[in-house]
Amino acid sequence: MTNKCYFALNGGDTWCPFSAMPDPETIDFVRAIGRRPRVVIGHPFLARGGSEATLMWLAEALKSDCDVTVFTTQGWDLEELNRYYGTRLNRADVAVRYAPSLGLLGNVTAAALRCSLYQRFARRIASEYDLRVSAYNITDWGMPAVHFIADFSWHAEIRQTYDPQAPGLIYRDTPLRRAYLSFARACASPSARNPIADDRLVANSHWSAAQLQQHYGLPPLPVVYPPVWASFPDVPWPAKKEGFVMIGRIAPEKRIEAAIRVIAALRSHGHRLTLHICGSIPADGYGRKITALCEANRDWACLQGPVSGLQKATLLARYKYGIQARASEPFGISIAEMVKAGAIVFAPNHGGQAEILNRPDLLFADEAAAVEKIQAVLENPDLQSSLRAHLACRAELFSAQRFMREARAQIAGTLIAPRETAALLEGQPQ
Repeated sequence: MTNKCYFALNGGDTWCPFSAMPDPETIDFVRAIGRRPRVVIGHPFLARGGSEATLMWLAEALKSDCDVTVFTTQGWDLEELNRYYGTRLNRADVAVRYAPSLGLLGNVTAAALRCSLYQRFARRIASEYDLRVSAYNITDWGMPAVHFIADFSWHAEIRQTYDPQAPGLIYRDTPLRRAYLSFARACASPSARNPIADDRLVANSHWSAAQLQQHYGLPPLPVVYPPVWASFPDVPWPAKKEGFVMIGRIAPEKRIEAAIRVIAALRSHGHRLTLHICGSIPADGYGRKITALCEANRDWACLQGPVSGLQKATLLARYKYGIQARASEPFGISIAEMVKAGAIVFAPNHGGQAEILNRPDLLFADEAAAVEKIQAVLENPDLQSSLRAHLACRAELFSAQRFMREARAQIAGTLIAPRETAALLEGQPQ
């Protein structure tokens, strides 16, 4: 495996210092292997979330000197994806390839079977490409690959440690569900390779990297923060509204009710705050619970529904503050978005979101601490100025440009031929 200081020769087991590699933006992949490399970027299902941004900006980073193919099951709409993520890909830049025979599995409840068949076909096409990249977690390509870790939905132990069980009968541990998951695993027909041990893993935060190291005994892993693609209106601080935004999925692990209680407590202390919750309301018990809570506090708690594009950018730039309540986010793309929009954001002190904010004043251990820390900021204009300057610097870490540079560096480590690496290393101390 690799770490932050080393890259592999042509995807093998010989590791060389990254200091020996030129700027990834100047690496000529065509010269390195004698032709345009064929690169496949896989994602099992293209919705409109953070991992799709990784896929799109990977393609953007590679389009100039690689033949790029996107491999997926559903959801490819180039024009819409470009608008959503800010990329500028055209049809000549990227081909698309679908895993076959998945049209009958459109229902999300068949996700395990869909992903199994996706992985099975991934192995069928893997040898057609010089490099295989997974934009969303682990894909068993059956050949060396690069895997960008987005979350731990694929890892039952880590997921169950930090997240409550998904609502609904279908997700309960019943004999029927165990039989279904067993059937899905059999359909995947895994290869003899162990991608976690044998391939290059790229974590989306140091917290995620630590989880993988802890569970698998891996050496330090490279970390590449996901791209935050939106541009936001420049709204002066005095013109922003005294309110909070919370954005993301409406799901139990997001602990929306905790954020509502925190804002309610702050209002009881005399702060005339509003809370704007952005996201699709699921038609389940949790969605009904959050809807009822907002209805009971309708004068200040608002369900905005799903927002995207200019509507989302305008909304995030309009309010002074942001909040999230889920601990142990692998990264926290919505937190990074709010930071880039110029908000002062508060979040739990455990997980990738703590790396985004990186300031004790903004991190809390529980609801009582959240109320205390937020109130301290609300009542101190000098502290607000300090935090805004701090977060403006943090925002630079999550640009699409930085992601492309660092992603190319990871990919270069698997494409550079041994003779090129020897030339790069000439004169370097061993």
